[in-house]
Amino acid sequence: MIAYKGFNKELACTLGKGVFRYQVGQTYKEELAECARTGFHCVEEPIEVLQWYREGRYCVVEALGDIHEDGNKKISCSEMRILREISKEQLGALECEWMRTHPERAYSNEVCRNTGEARQDGIVVVRGKNPKAAGGLGATIFLVKEQSAEIVAAGAYRIDGTEYLPGIYYNVEGRKVRCGKKN
Repeated sequence: MIAYKGFNKELACTLGKGVFRYQVGQTYKEELAECARTGFHCVEEPIEVLQWYREGRYCVVEALGDIHEDGNKKISCSEMRILREISKEQLGALECEWMRTHPERAYSNEVCRNTGEARQDGIVVVRGKNPKAAGGLGATIFLVKEQSAEIVAAGAYRIDGTEYLPGIYYNVEGRKVRCGKKN
């Protein structure tokens, strides 16, 4: 099963049994897998990694062996292969793709409905009928326009200070829009 994992800046996890360091390309094994107790933890929805590591590093992983799910988005597995490291921007793009392939799922609290903002150098994913987002300098905004449960358009924009400006709201087409909380 392909999943996602967040780490601190040293590619280590500090929750659970203490500090555990990982390396891309390696496979790790434990005897048992039980969410919040033992095993290697990851999530199916890409952006969920921000719940634990808002500022850190992120990887695509393969959950193998005994897999335990807690019914609340968290996965524990007895074997995990670290496939590749991804950037925060790639994480946002993978989230948009995940939303497209899972239209009936409840999305992470990290996904905003209708309007959202990203901090400097951060990301935000906003979905809705007419989504709009703003961000600080260096942020990337992802907009997913929906009609019923179907995605009809998507856009991603980097707040570069030249073409896309900090604090200005943009729509899925990349045009400036007024920010009212109603859509």
